[in-house]
Amino acid sequence: MTQPFATVALTAENIADCVDLYQGVFNAPPWNDGWEHAAVQERLAAFMAFPTARGLALQVEGAPVAMVLGWKERWVNGWTFHIKEMCVAGSMQRQGAGAALMQALEDVLRAEGVVSLNLQTLEEAPAFGFYEALGYRKGRVVMLGKLL
Repeated sequence: MTQPFATVALTAENIADCVDLYQGVFNAPPWNDGWEHAAVQERLAAFMAFPTARGLALQVEGAPVAMVLGWKERWVNGWTFHIKEMCVAGSMQRQGAGAALMQALEDVLRAEGVVSLNLQTLEEAPAFGFYEALGYRKGRVVMLGKLL
C-alpha cells in the first residue's frame, strides 16, 4: 500500500466514523445491499456494545478506509474471534489495505490469547479469494437459517 495510514481501535464512541465507509462498500457491487445510514449506525453500534467486541480501522488523513470488527467467544480450546464485518473502500482495494488490517487484527488478538478466527462470506464473492489468500479455509460447520 503506497498511502500512509494509521490503525485505530474501534470503540462504541468512534464506530459511527465508519458508517459511510460501510454503507459505501456494501451498497456497491458485488453486494448491492441497500443499507440506509440509520440502519448501519444501529448495526455497528450493536456490534460494538457486545462485551468482548474488538475492532480496528485503517485511516488515511483521519478518514477510515477499511474496518474489521467482531467479538471473542470462549471455546473448549481457548478464545475464538468471530469476524462479523470487514470492508475496504473501493479505492483502496487490491492495494494491501485489507491484508494490513487483517494482520493488525491478528496481532491484537494473538496478544489477547485468541487461538482462532472465523467468518462468513459468500463463496462466489471476491472476498472469498481474499480470505483464502490470508490462510482462511472452509470449515465443516454449515450455516443454517430460517425466516420468521
